[in-house]
Amino acid sequence: GSSLSGQGDILYSCKSLKIVIMIVFVLTLVSFALSAEAGCDYGSSLSGQGDILYSCKSLKIVIMIVFVLTLVSFALSAEAGCDYGSSLSGQGVSGTKLKQITTSSLSHPEWMGGRSFDENVKLCKESCDSNPECNGLQFSPTSWDHQECFLMTGTPYNRAGWRSQMKHCNANRKCNIGSKLSGKGIGGKKLRQITTSSLSHPEWMKGRTFDQNVAICKEACTANPSCAGLQYSPTYWDHQECFLMDGAPYSRTGWTSQVFSCGLTSKCSYDNYQSGKGFSGKVLRQITTKSLSHPEWMGGRSFNENVDICKKDCMLNPDCHGLQFSPTYWDHQECFLMDGNSRYSRSGWKSLAKNC
Repeated sequence: GSSLSGQGDILYSCKSLKIVIMIVFVLTLVSFALSAEAGCDYGSSLSGQGDILYSCKSLKIVIMIVFVLTLVSFALSAEAGCDYGSSLSGQGVSGTKLKQITTSSLSHPEWMGGRSFDENVKLCKESCDSNPECNGLQFSPTSWDHQECFLMTGTPYNRAGWRSQMKHCNANRKCNIGSKLSGKGIGGKKLRQITTSSLSHPEWMKGRTFDQNVAICKEACTANPSCAGLQYSPTYWDHQECFLMDGAPYSRTGWTSQVFSCGLTSKCSYDNYQSGKGFSGKVLRQITTKSLSHPEWMGGRSFNENVDICKKDCMLNPDCHGLQFSPTYWDHQECFLMDGNSRYSRSGWKSLAKNC
């Protein structure tokens, strides 16, 4: 993104840097191609005189091949990342705070001795890149005795003294958006909520219509690999809302919904189920068929549907390395996204490992 005033070096976007490197490679490649015939050749190897002396031309051909392969690698990866827009002065980012990193050792455990604010910003961007729910960063006022950056889920809004940068990704999935389903909501977890009411949510923007909100919702759902569809509030409400959801359609009077069918790309795959095995590490997400224990339950969603959601989320979460499933004799079924690196013996459970 753009230079952060008073914050040291300019933070360049990955894509811009890749484009510069690609141009350098192209120019170098052309230079070698034009001069390939101009070099000197050396004779056969001299027995007993050490290493073989290769011809200049052969060496240039090898270097050209290396440059071509590197150029292709950068070209293939240039569209895969996320960029951050210009720094917006007097703007924060609304929504849920996903992570907070600070230069103060007293207020937050994520502080690291000797780490500068620029280093924290780099960490924030890396974390936001890998989190599909992160839409942008907001930075605390420079007048504070410490500097903080926040990963946020929402959109820009006026906030005196603060600065923000929004994330722009070239999503590696394409979605077909289904027709509107009357009398249907979308179940599961609410990923984001956008409204035309100024009173209820900070994501409201003065003068923005419901149609504009719907366009924002569709774009956000396409970019979020956990989003399975949108649900829209009843038209008789005094304001209109759209919700990004991760579940499946269900009957809901007065509501309408649209299902997103998206083609995901991933270099990862799952191995075969192993019975009597759990998966190590911390629980990243837990989905259950029981209505009492977790808000992510949705009436009518089967365990197989839950497993599909778990597999999709784990595949696109770089911290998820495997899944574990509760015993079949429980009165409900659960699946867990885990961040460990190995299986372990656990009677009645079964697991899948993600291989990338």
